[in-house]
Amino acid sequence: MQQRGKRKSWVVAMVTAVALGSSCFGLMSQAASAAPVTLTFWSRPQGEDGGIIKLMIDEFNRTHTDVQAKLTIIPQEQFVQKVATAYRSGDAPDITSVDLIYVPYFAKAGAFEDVTSIYNAAKYKNQWSKAHVALSKYKNKMYSLPFTAEGSVLFWNKDLFKQAGLDPEKAPTTMAEILSAAKKITALGGDTKGYYFSGACSGCNIFTFAPYIWAQGGDVLNKDGSPNFASKEAKVALKFYKDLWDAGTVPESAKNDNGASFAAPFLTGKVGMVGAGAFFIPGLVKDHPEINFGVTPLPGAKAGQSSSFAGGDNIAVLKGTKYPKEARAFIAWATDKGQTFLAKQPVLPTRLDVAQKTYVPLDPVNYKVMYDALLVGKTPWTTSYNSLIQDNQGPWLKMFTGAIFGGDIDGAQKAAQAQAVKIYKKEK
Repeated sequence: MQQRGKRKSWVVAMVTAVALGSSCFGLMSQAASAAPVTLTFWSRPQGEDGGIIKLMIDEFNRTHTDVQAKLTIIPQEQFVQKVATAYRSGDAPDITSVDLIYVPYFAKAGAFEDVTSIYNAAKYKNQWSKAHVALSKYKNKMYSLPFTAEGSVLFWNKDLFKQAGLDPEKAPTTMAEILSAAKKITALGGDTKGYYFSGACSGCNIFTFAPYIWAQGGDVLNKDGSPNFASKEAKVALKFYKDLWDAGTVPESAKNDNGASFAAPFLTGKVGMVGAGAFFIPGLVKDHPEINFGVTPLPGAKAGQSSSFAGGDNIAVLKGTKYPKEARAFIAWATDKGQTFLAKQPVLPTRLDVAQKTYVPLDPVNYKVMYDALLVGKTPWTTSYNSLIQDNQGPWLKMFTGAIFGGDIDGAQKAAQAQAVKIYKKEK
Protein backbone atom coordinates (compact mmCIF):
# COMPACT_ATOMS: atom_id res chain seq x y z
CA MET A 1 0.00 0.00 0.00
CA GLN A 2 1.22 3.50 -0.54
CA GLN A 3 1.15 4.32 3.13
CA ARG A 4 3.86 1.86 3.77
CA GLY A 5 6.33 4.12 2.05
CA LYS A 6 5.97 6.25 5.20
CA ARG A 7 7.43 3.63 7.52
CA LYS A 8 10.44 4.23 9.65
CA SER A 9 13.92 3.08 8.75
CA TRP A 10 13.75 0.09 11.04
CA VAL A 11 11.43 -1.58 8.53
CA VAL A 12 14.55 -2.31 6.47
CA ALA A 13 15.96 -4.63 9.10
CA MET A 14 12.84 -6.68 9.26
CA VAL A 15 12.84 -7.52 5.57
CA THR A 16 16.43 -8.44 4.83
CA ALA A 17 15.53 -12.10 4.38
CA VAL A 18 15.06 -11.69 0.68
CA ALA A 19 18.79 -11.14 0.42
CA LEU A 20 19.50 -14.59 1.82
CA GLY A 21 17.69 -16.51 -0.88
CA SER A 22 19.82 -19.20 -2.53
CA SER A 23 19.78 -20.23 -6.11
CA CYS A 24 17.18 -22.95 -6.58
CA PHE A 25 16.51 -22.77 -10.25
CA GLY A 26 19.31 -23.22 -12.72
CA LEU A 27 19.15 -20.82 -15.62
CA MET A 28 20.18 -21.52 -19.19
CA SER A 29 23.66 -22.96 -19.45
CA GLN A 30 25.94 -20.68 -21.43
CA ALA A 31 29.52 -20.91 -22.51
CA ALA A 32 31.95 -19.75 -19.88
CA SER A 33 33.29 -17.12 -22.17
CA ALA A 34 29.87 -15.65 -22.99
CA ALA A 35 28.84 -12.37 -21.41
CA PRO A 36 26.08 -12.80 -18.83
CA VAL A 37 22.53 -11.81 -19.64
CA THR A 38 21.50 -8.68 -17.74
CA LEU A 39 17.88 -8.49 -16.60
CA THR A 40 16.42 -5.09 -15.72
CA PHE A 41 14.29 -5.07 -12.57
CA TRP A 42 12.02 -2.21 -11.46
CA SER A 43 10.54 -1.97 -8.01
CA ARG A 44 8.79 0.54 -5.81
CA PRO A 45 10.67 1.32 -2.58
CA GLN A 46 10.43 -1.45 -0.01
CA GLY A 47 12.29 -0.45 3.12
CA GLU A 48 14.50 2.63 3.20
CA ASP A 49 15.86 3.39 -0.28
CA GLY A 50 14.48 0.12 -1.61
CA GLY A 51 16.60 -1.92 0.78
CA ILE A 52 14.66 -5.17 0.49
CA ILE A 53 14.97 -5.47 -3.25
CA LYS A 54 18.56 -4.24 -3.33
CA LEU A 55 19.57 -7.04 -0.99
CA MET A 56 17.67 -9.60 -3.02
CA ILE A 57 19.29 -8.47 -6.27
CA ASP A 58 22.73 -8.54 -4.66
CA GLU A 59 22.20 -12.12 -3.56
CA PHE A 60 20.94 -13.18 -6.97
CA ASN A 61 23.93 -11.63 -8.70
CA ARG A 62 26.32 -13.23 -6.21
CA THR A 63 24.91 -16.72 -6.77
CA HIS A 64 24.46 -16.58 -10.56
CA THR A 65 27.07 -16.14 -13.25
CA ASP A 66 25.10 -16.63 -16.45
CA VAL A 67 22.47 -14.06 -15.55
CA GLN A 68 22.71 -10.80 -13.61
CA ALA A 69 19.98 -8.36 -12.56
CA LYS A 70 20.11 -4.56 -12.58
CA LEU A 71 17.79 -2.80 -10.14
CA THR A 72 15.99 0.52 -10.57
CA ILE A 73 13.92 1.93 -7.69
CA ILE A 74 10.91 3.95 -8.83
CA PRO A 75 9.33 6.40 -6.34
CA GLN A 76 6.04 5.12 -4.95
CA GLU A 77 3.95 7.96 -6.31
CA GLN A 78 5.46 7.58 -9.82
CA PHE A 79 5.56 3.81 -10.08
CA VAL A 80 2.35 2.94 -11.94
CA GLN A 81 2.72 5.77 -14.46
CA LYS A 82 6.42 5.03 -15.05
CA VAL A 83 5.83 1.35 -15.74
CA ALA A 84 2.82 2.07 -17.96
CA THR A 85 4.70 4.70 -19.96
CA ALA A 86 7.77 2.49 -20.37
CA TYR A 87 5.65 -0.39 -21.59
CA ARG A 88 3.84 1.74 -24.17
CA SER A 89 7.14 3.16 -25.44
CA GLY A 90 8.79 -0.25 -25.73
CA ASP A 91 11.31 0.54 -23.01
CA ALA A 92 9.92 -1.56 -20.18
CA PRO A 93 12.08 -3.53 -17.72
CA ASP A 94 12.31 -7.30 -17.90
CA ILE A 95 10.85 -7.83 -14.43
CA THR A 96 8.91 -5.78 -11.91
CA SER A 97 7.82 -6.15 -8.31
CA VAL A 98 4.47 -4.40 -8.08
CA ASP A 99 1.89 -3.73 -5.40
CA LEU A 100 -0.56 -6.57 -5.96
CA ILE A 101 -3.51 -4.14 -6.19
CA TYR A 102 -2.22 -2.97 -9.59
CA VAL A 103 -1.74 -6.38 -11.23
CA PRO A 104 -5.26 -6.44 -12.79
CA TYR A 105 -4.63 -3.01 -14.33
CA PHE A 106 -1.36 -4.09 -15.94
CA ALA A 107 -2.77 -7.45 -17.01
CA LYS A 108 -5.70 -5.74 -18.74
CA ALA A 109 -3.26 -3.41 -20.49
CA GLY A 110 -1.33 -6.41 -21.80
CA ALA A 111 1.87 -5.33 -20.05
CA PHE A 112 2.61 -8.60 -18.22
CA GLU A 113 3.57 -11.99 -19.59
CA ASP A 114 1.31 -14.96 -18.98
CA VAL A 115 3.07 -17.00 -16.25
CA THR A 116 0.33 -19.60 -15.82
CA SER A 117 2.77 -22.39 -16.69
CA ILE A 118 5.10 -21.40 -13.82
CA TYR A 119 2.17 -21.30 -11.43
CA ASN A 120 0.85 -24.68 -12.57
CA ALA A 121 4.29 -26.26 -12.26
CA ALA A 122 4.88 -24.97 -8.74
CA LYS A 123 4.55 -27.82 -6.24
CA TYR A 124 3.51 -25.31 -3.59
CA LYS A 125 0.85 -23.47 -5.61
CA ASN A 126 -1.93 -24.50 -3.22
CA GLN A 127 -0.02 -22.94 -0.33
CA TRP A 128 0.08 -19.41 -1.69
CA SER A 129 -2.07 -16.66 -0.20
CA LYS A 130 -5.45 -16.86 -1.93
CA ALA A 131 -5.68 -13.08 -2.16
CA HIS A 132 -2.31 -12.82 -3.92
CA VAL A 133 -3.28 -15.57 -6.34
CA ALA A 134 -6.65 -13.92 -7.04
CA LEU A 135 -5.00 -10.58 -7.84
CA SER A 136 -2.62 -12.38 -10.24
CA LYS A 137 -5.49 -13.62 -12.39
CA TYR A 138 -7.03 -11.94 -15.40
CA LYS A 139 -9.39 -13.84 -17.68
CA ASN A 140 -8.40 -17.13 -16.04
CA LYS A 141 -4.67 -16.69 -16.66
CA MET A 142 -1.87 -15.82 -14.20
CA TYR A 143 0.06 -12.64 -14.90
CA SER A 144 2.19 -12.50 -11.76
CA LEU A 145 3.30 -14.66 -8.84
CA PRO A 146 2.91 -13.92 -5.09
CA PHE A 147 6.08 -12.34 -3.76
CA THR A 148 5.82 -10.46 -0.43
CA ALA A 149 2.89 -10.44 2.01
CA GLU A 150 1.34 -8.03 4.46
CA GLY A 151 -1.81 -8.01 6.56
CA SER A 152 -3.77 -5.54 8.67
CA VAL A 153 -4.48 -6.23 12.35
CA LEU A 154 -5.29 -4.32 15.54
CA PHE A 155 -2.55 -3.37 18.03
CA TRP A 156 -3.44 -2.49 21.62
CA ASN A 157 -1.39 -1.01 24.46
CA LYS A 158 -1.75 -3.35 27.43
CA ASP A 159 -0.50 -0.81 29.97
CA LEU A 160 -3.08 1.77 28.91
CA PHE A 161 -5.76 -0.91 29.06
CA LYS A 162 -4.74 -1.71 32.63
CA GLN A 163 -4.65 1.97 33.63
CA ALA A 164 -8.16 2.38 32.23
CA GLY A 165 -9.48 -0.52 34.32
CA LEU A 166 -9.60 -2.95 31.39
CA ASP A 167 -8.19 -6.46 31.28
CA PRO A 168 -4.81 -5.93 29.56
CA GLU A 169 -4.76 -9.48 28.26
CA LYS A 170 -8.24 -9.35 26.75
CA ALA A 171 -8.33 -7.89 23.25
CA PRO A 172 -11.48 -6.27 21.86
CA THR A 173 -13.54 -8.77 19.88
CA THR A 174 -16.11 -6.39 18.32
CA MET A 175 -16.25 -2.83 17.05
CA ALA A 176 -18.40 -1.93 20.05
CA GLU A 177 -15.72 -3.22 22.41
CA ILE A 178 -13.10 -1.12 20.62
CA LEU A 179 -15.26 1.98 21.03
CA SER A 180 -15.89 1.28 24.70
CA ALA A 181 -12.20 0.68 25.41
CA ALA A 182 -11.21 3.79 23.44
CA LYS A 183 -13.55 5.95 25.56
CA LYS A 184 -12.15 4.56 28.82
CA ILE A 185 -8.55 5.09 27.71
CA THR A 186 -9.28 8.64 26.55
CA ALA A 187 -10.83 9.33 29.96
CA LEU A 188 -7.36 8.91 31.48
CA GLY A 189 -6.89 12.50 30.37
CA GLY A 190 -4.00 14.58 29.13
CA ASP A 191 -2.93 13.76 25.59
CA THR A 192 -3.84 10.09 25.92
CA LYS A 193 -6.27 8.89 23.25
CA GLY A 194 -8.00 5.60 22.62
CA TYR A 195 -7.61 5.10 18.86
CA TYR A 196 -5.75 6.42 15.82
CA PHE A 197 -6.27 6.47 12.05
CA SER A 198 -4.93 8.62 9.20
CA GLY A 199 -8.03 10.56 8.20
CA ALA A 200 -6.73 12.00 4.90
CA CYS A 201 -5.11 8.88 3.48
CA SER A 202 -7.09 6.67 1.10
CA GLY A 203 -4.52 3.88 1.02
CA CYS A 204 -4.21 3.81 4.80
CA ASN A 205 -7.94 3.48 5.24
CA ILE A 206 -8.53 0.78 2.70
CA PHE A 207 -5.83 -1.14 4.56
CA THR A 208 -7.15 -0.68 8.10
CA PHE A 209 -10.81 0.27 7.60
CA ALA A 210 -12.11 -2.05 4.87
CA PRO A 211 -11.58 -5.14 7.09
CA TYR A 212 -14.32 -3.83 9.39
CA ILE A 213 -16.67 -4.08 6.38
CA TRP A 214 -15.40 -7.48 5.24
CA ALA A 215 -15.58 -8.95 8.74
CA GLN A 216 -19.35 -8.37 8.72
CA GLY A 217 -19.70 -10.23 5.44
CA GLY A 218 -19.90 -7.09 3.29
CA ASP A 219 -17.61 -5.97 0.50
CA VAL A 220 -16.16 -2.85 -1.06
CA LEU A 221 -16.63 -4.11 -4.62
CA ASN A 222 -19.04 -6.60 -6.14
CA LYS A 223 -17.77 -9.79 -7.79
CA ASP A 224 -17.79 -8.11 -11.21
CA GLY A 225 -15.62 -5.27 -9.87
CA SER A 226 -18.44 -2.73 -9.69
CA PRO A 227 -18.50 -0.47 -6.60
CA ASN A 228 -20.47 -1.36 -3.51
CA PHE A 229 -19.75 1.68 -1.36
CA ALA A 230 -23.32 2.15 -0.10
CA SER A 231 -23.70 -1.24 1.60
CA LYS A 232 -25.24 -1.62 5.04
CA GLU A 233 -21.97 -3.13 6.27
CA ALA A 234 -20.05 -0.05 5.15
CA LYS A 235 -22.60 2.13 6.98
CA VAL A 236 -22.01 0.19 10.21
CA ALA A 237 -18.24 0.57 9.86
CA LEU A 238 -18.48 4.27 9.04
CA LYS A 239 -20.72 4.89 12.06
CA PHE A 240 -18.18 3.07 14.21
CA TYR A 241 -15.41 5.44 13.09
CA LYS A 242 -17.72 8.46 13.39
CA ASP A 243 -18.52 7.47 16.95
CA LEU A 244 -14.81 7.16 17.73
CA TRP A 245 -14.25 10.64 16.32
CA ASP A 246 -17.29 12.26 17.92
CA ALA A 247 -16.35 10.84 21.32
CA GLY A 248 -12.95 12.53 21.13
CA THR A 249 -11.04 9.26 21.25
CA VAL A 250 -8.97 10.13 18.16
CA PRO A 251 -6.36 12.95 18.14
CA GLU A 252 -7.43 16.06 16.21
CA SER A 253 -4.28 15.75 14.09
CA ALA A 254 -5.61 12.52 12.62
CA LYS A 255 -8.16 14.40 10.50
CA ASN A 256 -5.49 15.85 8.19
CA ASP A 257 -2.97 13.03 8.36
CA ASN A 258 -2.25 11.97 4.77
CA GLY A 259 -0.36 8.88 5.91
CA ALA A 260 2.78 10.65 7.08
CA SER A 261 2.11 9.46 10.63
CA PHE A 262 -0.01 6.37 9.98
CA ALA A 263 0.54 4.14 13.04
CA ALA A 264 3.46 6.15 14.48
CA PRO A 265 1.41 7.83 17.28
CA PHE A 266 1.09 4.38 18.88
CA LEU A 267 4.86 4.45 19.41
CA THR A 268 4.48 7.37 21.84
CA GLY A 269 2.70 5.14 24.34
CA LYS A 270 -0.20 7.63 24.38
CA VAL A 271 -2.56 5.81 21.96
CA GLY A 272 -4.53 2.79 23.10
CA MET A 273 -5.24 1.10 19.75
CA VAL A 274 -4.26 1.39 16.11
CA GLY A 275 -4.64 -0.61 12.93
CA ALA A 276 -1.32 -1.57 11.32
CA GLY A 277 0.43 -4.53 9.72
CA ALA A 278 3.06 -7.22 10.21
CA PHE A 279 5.75 -4.66 9.40
CA PHE A 280 4.96 -2.91 12.68
CA ILE A 281 5.85 -5.77 15.03
CA PRO A 282 9.66 -6.07 14.70
CA GLY A 283 10.11 -2.33 15.17
CA LEU A 284 7.98 -2.34 18.29
CA VAL A 285 9.95 -5.23 19.75
CA LYS A 286 13.38 -3.84 18.87
CA ASP A 287 13.02 -0.08 19.24
CA HIS A 288 10.17 0.31 21.72
CA PRO A 289 10.53 -2.33 24.44
CA GLU A 290 8.77 0.06 26.81
CA ILE A 291 5.46 -0.50 25.00
CA ASN A 292 3.66 -3.58 26.24
CA PHE A 293 1.48 -4.42 23.27
CA GLY A 294 -0.81 -7.10 21.92
CA VAL A 295 -1.96 -7.99 18.42
CA THR A 296 -5.44 -9.17 17.51
CA PRO A 297 -7.60 -9.49 14.38
CA LEU A 298 -9.62 -6.52 13.14
CA PRO A 299 -13.13 -7.51 14.25
CA GLY A 300 -16.63 -7.07 12.93
CA ALA A 301 -19.91 -6.14 14.62
CA LYS A 302 -20.21 -9.57 16.26
CA ALA A 303 -17.71 -11.65 18.21
CA GLY A 304 -16.00 -14.21 15.99
CA GLN A 305 -16.00 -11.97 12.92
CA SER A 306 -12.63 -10.81 11.57
CA SER A 307 -10.86 -9.87 8.37
CA SER A 308 -7.65 -8.35 7.07
CA PHE A 309 -6.33 -6.51 4.03
CA ALA A 310 -3.88 -8.76 2.20
CA GLY A 311 -1.15 -6.40 0.99
CA GLY A 312 2.32 -6.83 -0.38
CA ASP A 313 3.81 -7.29 -3.84
CA ASN A 314 3.52 -9.71 -6.72
CA ILE A 315 6.35 -10.22 -9.20
CA ALA A 316 5.83 -10.17 -12.95
CA VAL A 317 7.63 -10.47 -16.29
CA LEU A 318 7.06 -7.56 -18.65
CA LYS A 319 5.70 -8.25 -22.12
CA GLY A 320 8.39 -7.81 -24.77
CA THR A 321 11.40 -8.83 -22.68
CA LYS A 322 14.34 -10.01 -24.77
CA TYR A 323 15.08 -12.69 -22.19
CA PRO A 324 11.78 -14.44 -21.39
CA LYS A 325 13.36 -17.71 -20.27
CA GLU A 326 15.81 -16.04 -17.91
CA ALA A 327 13.16 -13.66 -16.57
CA ARG A 328 10.73 -16.49 -15.89
CA ALA A 329 13.46 -18.47 -14.13
CA PHE A 330 14.26 -15.39 -12.03
CA ILE A 331 10.72 -15.03 -10.71
CA ALA A 332 10.59 -18.76 -10.03
CA TRP A 333 13.77 -18.37 -7.95
CA ALA A 334 12.41 -15.28 -6.19
CA THR A 335 9.17 -16.97 -5.17
CA ASP A 336 10.35 -20.42 -4.10
CA LYS A 337 12.98 -21.02 -1.43
CA GLY A 338 13.40 -17.32 -0.86
CA GLN A 339 10.13 -17.50 1.05
CA THR A 340 11.78 -19.49 3.83
CA PHE A 341 14.62 -17.02 4.16
CA LEU A 342 12.11 -14.19 4.08
CA ALA A 343 10.19 -15.73 6.96
CA LYS A 344 13.30 -16.10 9.13
CA GLN A 345 14.00 -12.34 9.27
CA PRO A 346 10.97 -12.15 10.05
CA VAL A 347 8.75 -11.12 7.16
CA LEU A 348 5.28 -12.51 6.54
CA PRO A 349 5.66 -14.81 3.50
CA THR A 350 3.01 -15.43 0.84
CA ARG A 351 3.41 -19.19 1.33
CA LEU A 352 1.10 -20.49 4.08
CA ASP A 353 3.21 -23.59 4.75
CA VAL A 354 6.34 -21.48 5.18
CA ALA A 355 4.48 -18.99 7.37
CA GLN A 356 3.29 -21.80 9.63
CA LYS A 357 6.57 -23.70 9.78
CA THR A 358 9.15 -20.89 9.85
CA TYR A 359 7.52 -17.53 10.55
CA VAL A 360 5.07 -18.30 13.37
CA PRO A 361 7.55 -20.13 15.66
CA LEU A 362 9.66 -16.95 15.88
CA ASP A 363 6.83 -15.29 17.86
CA PRO A 364 4.09 -17.88 18.46
CA VAL A 365 1.64 -15.32 19.84
CA ASN A 366 1.86 -12.26 17.60
CA TYR A 367 2.97 -13.98 14.41
CA LYS A 368 0.18 -16.50 14.75
CA VAL A 369 -2.22 -13.56 14.51
CA MET A 370 -0.49 -12.48 11.28
CA TYR A 371 -0.71 -16.00 9.89
CA ASP A 372 -4.43 -16.11 10.69
CA ALA A 373 -4.83 -12.70 9.03
CA LEU A 374 -3.27 -14.10 5.86
CA LEU A 375 -5.84 -16.90 5.88
CA VAL A 376 -8.79 -14.47 5.87
CA GLY A 377 -7.11 -11.62 4.00
CA LYS A 378 -8.84 -9.94 1.08
CA THR A 379 -7.79 -7.46 -1.59
CA PRO A 380 -10.20 -5.62 -3.89
CA TRP A 381 -9.85 -6.94 -7.47
CA THR A 382 -10.34 -4.13 -9.96
CA THR A 383 -8.61 -2.73 -13.02
CA SER A 384 -9.54 0.76 -11.75
CA TYR A 385 -8.03 0.64 -8.27
CA ASN A 386 -6.36 4.04 -8.51
CA SER A 387 -9.49 5.89 -9.61
CA LEU A 388 -11.95 4.10 -7.34
CA ILE A 389 -9.94 3.72 -4.13
CA GLN A 390 -6.34 4.94 -4.03
CA ASP A 391 -6.84 8.49 -5.34
CA ASN A 392 -7.12 10.92 -2.43
CA GLN A 393 -9.57 12.92 -4.56
CA GLY A 394 -11.59 9.83 -5.40
CA PRO A 395 -14.88 8.45 -4.08
CA TRP A 396 -13.46 6.17 -1.40
CA LEU A 397 -11.79 8.90 0.67
CA LYS A 398 -14.61 11.35 -0.02
CA MET A 399 -17.04 8.83 1.48
CA PHE A 400 -14.75 8.25 4.45
CA THR A 401 -14.20 11.91 5.31
CA GLY A 402 -17.74 12.99 4.50
CA ALA A 403 -19.24 10.39 6.79
CA ILE A 404 -16.81 10.69 9.70
CA PHE A 405 -15.88 14.35 9.76
CA GLY A 406 -18.85 15.75 7.85
CA GLY A 407 -21.38 13.76 9.82
CA ASP A 408 -23.63 12.68 6.94
CA ILE A 409 -23.09 8.94 6.52
CA ASP A 410 -26.02 8.30 4.16
CA GLY A 411 -25.23 11.31 2.01
CA ALA A 412 -21.52 10.46 1.84
CA GLN A 413 -22.26 6.88 0.83
CA LYS A 414 -24.78 7.91 -1.82
CA ALA A 415 -22.46 10.51 -3.37
CA ALA A 416 -19.46 8.18 -3.33
CA GLN A 417 -21.42 5.34 -4.88
CA ALA A 418 -22.65 7.58 -7.71
CA GLN A 419 -19.14 8.86 -8.43
CA ALA A 420 -17.67 5.35 -8.25
CA VAL A 421 -20.26 3.95 -10.68
CA LYS A 422 -19.40 6.66 -13.22
CA ILE A 423 -15.71 5.81 -12.93
CA TYR A 424 -16.37 2.10 -13.21
CA LYS A 425 -18.50 2.45 -16.34
CA LYS A 426 -16.01 4.80 -17.95
CA GLU A 427 -12.97 2.61 -17.31
CA LYS A 428 -14.60 -0.80 -17.73
